[in-house]
Amino acid sequence: MINDLLGKLVADKYRIESLIRESESGDLFRGVHEVMDKPVTLKILSPALAIDARWVKRFIDEARSVSAVSHPNILNITDFGTDAKSVTYAVFEAVDGRTLREIQAAEPAMDEARATEIARKIAFAVSAAHAKSMLHGAINPANVFVDNDETVKVYGFGSDPLHVARDSDPRYLAPEQCTSYPAADERSDVYSLGIVWYELLTGVVPYDGATAAEVLSKQSTEPPPPLSAFRRDLHPEVGPIVLTAIAADPDKRYQTLAAFAEDLDILSGRIEVPANAVVETEFVAKRSIWRTAFVVLGGISLIAAALIYATSVRKTDPTTQLQAEAGSLPVQPIGPATGAQEESLAKLPAMTDAEIMATSTMEQPPGTLPGGDGYNAWANGVAPPAGAPLPNYVPPGGQVYTIDPNAGSQFMPPDGGVILVPVPANTNANTAVKPTPTPKTPPANVLVQPSPTPAATPKPMATPIKNIKPGTDPKKGKPTPAAKPTVSGKPKDSE
Repeated sequence: MINDLLGKLVADKYRIESLIRESESGDLFRGVHEVMDKPVTLKILSPALAIDARWVKRFIDEARSVSAVSHPNILNITDFGTDAKSVTYAVFEAVDGRTLREIQAAEPAMDEARATEIARKIAFAVSAAHAKSMLHGAINPANVFVDNDETVKVYGFGSDPLHVARDSDPRYLAPEQCTSYPAADERSDVYSLGIVWYELLTGVVPYDGATAAEVLSKQSTEPPPPLSAFRRDLHPEVGPIVLTAIAADPDKRYQTLAAFAEDLDILSGRIEVPANAVVETEFVAKRSIWRTAFVVLGGISLIAAALIYATSVRKTDPTTQLQAEAGSLPVQPIGPATGAQEESLAKLPAMTDAEIMATSTMEQPPGTLPGGDGYNAWANGVAPPAGAPLPNYVPPGGQVYTIDPNAGSQFMPPDGGVILVPVPANTNANTAVKPTPTPKTPPANVLVQPSPTPAATPKPMATPIKNIKPGTDPKKGKPTPAAKPTVSGKPKDSE
């Protein structure tokens, strides 16, 4: 398919000559402008993808975004569109030289000054794109061109920050770009550039892996190997800058590529200073976080040691070294004891038992103590309830028997038997009378017999005896039965 494009004329003026590299977003070719006879670089969308309108739109949008940025270290775009033969293309300025990938194949570990200078130029180019709100998202050695004059050209801007191309090298991607939901920002480009610089200095990448998942696992569990493990001729300020740029946590990296470029620019001007020389620069005070932390820790340790020495070695005895001033008095309390309160309590009149009992009773809630009429539980002449107050005890009257515990009791005969105990009659008029039970109503078909009435007390008769008729019982007032006639002076037997 690519060979079919070689020698073809695009848009009737750009002739394709040779392939530079292939990619998902478009293949890169060297070409020539036929009308102007000027070398150019062509990016052609694959014919297999050009039949999809969505890929065509994406390609055109990326080209339009890149055309808004112009920088000496960016491969600038000059033309783009779709020709009459449905070839979607973008035209860039010509590139001479090789990619960093090709240079690293011949020179794995680059000179420190050259590697830092290349990283500085890439940083300024990407920072200019960020100023136009455009990310790169895939900085790696294959997207950087370096010619014989050490001119650096960065290629590949305009990609979607929420999309990672399938042909992207995962070793240069930030951890947040290797997840299931990739997302890129300025700090992602900081990380990718830091990995490129690390590889230029050491010849290897800190995290190697064939897949994004493998690289992400190492990024999350392993710290990057220090630069001193590969070479010891580097400037002492290189290591802190690299480790800050490739931190796995985005919040611990440079937050903008402009800040990263500033440090690289400062370091590039001092890279020729011998590594064993004492360097006191504003860069060290501004960016060397670890060095500042160690200085602060050392100061705290010295202060702690001085305090321990002052409190443990140089002890003083207040009883021997602190002398009282002449004529001074001991410390007096604010309110000294005078005994006035005790004397007032002693002059109070004594309280009687009744007052004490009344006071204690008033303190109790109502109903707490049993009894009645002033808590005199014995006033009614009956046994008091349980818990009656003893100070008001009134013994009941009557005859008292004293029983000798060593002799027998007259109330308990030794031969046994029944003991009759006389119970005094209840003279209390308030003694309750048991209510008369209510008679049950008899059924309707039962003859009700009149209940016998109690015999009334005989009263004197109001009628004189002389008025009683013959044949009437004077006691009952009823007529007496008449005598039956008799025969021969004897009563007749009843039949």
